[in-house]
Amino acid sequence: MNITELQQSYASHPNVEGVCRLLKDNSVRHLYCGGLYASAASLFSSVLVQRATCPLVFILGDMEEAGYFYHDLTQILGTEQVLFFPSSFRRAAKFGQRDAANEILRTEVISRLSAGHRPLFVVTYPEAVMEKVVSRQKLDEQTLRLHAGERVDITFVEETLRAFGFRRVDYVYEPGQFAVRGSILDVFSFSSEWPYRVDFFGDEVDSIRTFEVQTQLSRDKQEEIVIVPELAGYVQGKVPFTDFLPPETVLVMKDLFFLRDVA
Repeated sequence: MNITELQQSYASHPNVEGVCRLLKDNSVRHLYCGGLYASAASLFSSVLVQRATCPLVFILGDMEEAGYFYHDLTQILGTEQVLFFPSSFRRAAKFGQRDAANEILRTEVISRLSAGHRPLFVVTYPEAVMEKVVSRQKLDEQTLRLHAGERVDITFVEETLRAFGFRRVDYVYEPGQFAVRGSILDVFSFSSEWPYRVDFFGDEVDSIRTFEVQTQLSRDKQEEIVIVPELAGYVQGKVPFTDFLPPETVLVMKDLFFLRDVA
């Protein structure tokens, strides 16, 4: 039996049907599910994700456990709506060594939540979810949105990127850089795993694509992008991650009491 067949068998199980009905009942505040060992929890959760109309935040015990859970979910559902929200620190906050890759993942999550993308499903763990993030107001101030067909001067975009702290280079290879070659703008946002290539036709955004750094070859066409600078340096006015979650968000926790103790 392959993964798809396993997931279909879970989807038709009466217990899963019951949980899905209860999640839609606003009078039900808490649910407890037992007996979900190993990857059974991921398969069960994938069914909830496919039927959910509101954001779901899965809080696992630690980074390793969350990583395995995220991998299982993405094997079933893909990476478009399932996101990983790690701690910004390489090992622990007390060591003070930040991880640039983790910063990108964190920024992508709060950017997409702020933009109102629904539904969205986030996998995280206690240390990550308890670490404060930049406020919504500061995020909005430091965000540049571009969409295909929009009329905007490439010079204005370049000036905005400089104001955000982006560095102009010949070829982008890491977040925080941009390059201009004629009517083509390459920019590596802190809210995306891949850099963007924006092709202008006069003062109009003709097309937007992601591309590979090593090969410079285009990947996926984008209708709209969000460009965000590095936000780790903003220490004033930070807020809890939960401030970005809409009221209807469902929190799925492996161990509520353990989360409380870590917090």
